[in-house]
Amino acid sequence: MKNALVLGGLLLVAVGCAGGAGNAPPVSPAPPAAAEGADGAEPAASGVWALPVGPRDAGVSAIEAGAVRTDAWAKAVKAKGVGLAPASCAAFAKPAAPKGAGSDLSAALLEGDAEKRNALLFSIESARPELAPTLRAMRAELAPIECADAVTDPPLAAASSVAGPAGQMTIGLSLASKLARTAANAPVMKDAGDKEKVKRFIQGPLRQWMVEQASAIDGLSAPAGELSGLARGVVAVEAGMADLRLVDRIRSAPTPSSWDKELRAVYEAALDEALEPRKVRGRDAALVGLADFAAAGIVQDARIDRARALLSKLYGGRRIDALDGLLLPPEAALTVTIPEAALLLLPADAKGREPYAQLNVPAPAAVKSARARFEMGRRYWRRVDFVEAAHAAAKSPSPDARLVLALSLALAKGPNGPKEMMSATSPAAIGLTDTGALDALEREDPALAGMAAYDAAHLRSLSPPDGEAAGAYLADVAARFRKAAGLLEDAGQKKRAEERAADAEAASKAAGRAKPGDP
Repeated sequence: MKNALVLGGLLLVAVGCAGGAGNAPPVSPAPPAAAEGADGAEPAASGVWALPVGPRDAGVSAIEAGAVRTDAWAKAVKAKGVGLAPASCAAFAKPAAPKGAGSDLSAALLEGDAEKRNALLFSIESARPELAPTLRAMRAELAPIECADAVTDPPLAAASSVAGPAGQMTIGLSLASKLARTAANAPVMKDAGDKEKVKRFIQGPLRQWMVEQASAIDGLSAPAGELSGLARGVVAVEAGMADLRLVDRIRSAPTPSSWDKELRAVYEAALDEALEPRKVRGRDAALVGLADFAAAGIVQDARIDRARALLSKLYGGRRIDALDGLLLPPEAALTVTIPEAALLLLPADAKGREPYAQLNVPAPAAVKSARARFEMGRRYWRRVDFVEAAHAAAKSPSPDARLVLALSLALAKGPNGPKEMMSATSPAAIGLTDTGALDALEREDPALAGMAAYDAAHLRSLSPPDGEAAGAYLADVAARFRKAAGLLEDAGQKKRAEERAADAEAASKAAGRAKPGDP
């Protein structure tokens, strides 16, 4: 047992050497306060269908992206331990001019091949110097994240400062690109059967790698404090994922195969305690970044998906993707494939038209639509999104909007933001038990009854009480899933409902057998 604690202590020292727990993650100021009942409308219904008064959107105000000197960036990018960019990145740094390339920005942005799109944008950038900073930032945003700095770094190295959303984004994407190449390839020990070999490996190659990677992550994330809006967000998300990757890699460090179950459990507990500060730092940085993405109104982005997946892996008891399991009717496909973050870099034209209006491309569903606002809430757990989704859905004649309304009413009473959800004192504190509207919809609409029953059971399964009440509560959740299985028509959904019912029944029986004082 002592040896296990020694190994855990070595890892604590290794991570602590880089100041991981002491350096705070990039901090985002609080978003503009949401106004209660901003549109002045009173709730239009009563009982379980009563609309929440607030918080409502206070209106979107442009974030001022002032001038930022490149000094901090120049210092940060000298960090050791950053992985090399793939050879394929060279094509994004110096694209070959395509034959017959025109100046149609719409056509360039809609090009599906990443390298061809980059070359087309580079051609327009060369022909229109007044748009060069914007198009350069767009090229970096649309390139694979590990290649973004191949686009941004040459002009940054020649500049003393940058300004505006595009200028700040070049710094943000440069830092994010390098952060994406940290904590990736930990040293591997093939033979973990000998205790002394394991100790030497942890004290030597693994410790050296951990210190180097932690220092690189700290250094690369530091300049984000000078950035604002989405530029800060892309750094914070990648910094958070880098820290969480580091934790994940260290957890995978070898242990002697001769250890028994008890010894391994002691070691793993010591290791988790040692890594907790770094894990919390990574979580908080990622959540800061997600808040910046949410404030920008971005519904879909690959970085959001990757960050949520990693957070869910390392915080399995507080999964940020828990709402992905809800059943809803199929969502209408977006009519445009241009990433939203890239379009946000494009300023309004001389006539004041926003990007979708000035480009010859169809716009996606309006962000203020009920389903789009609900999807934002599902990704970001923001209460304001569920409140706005409820108000929008209440005005829609669509039958599907009724399910969005019922779900939004339940979730508007839950946690406000992923950090509040993930740091709740217990599952019961999440408070997702007010499913009255979903229960009413199950009774009132046969076409939506199965989904409504399943979703009510799913939400309630996320908030079981502690102690003696858990058994009966989970038995009710199981019964709800069983009922949903009988109402659903889709074979896959029916099977999933039956599986969830069995899991809830097993959990109910286990809770009934638990003795007072058990963990």
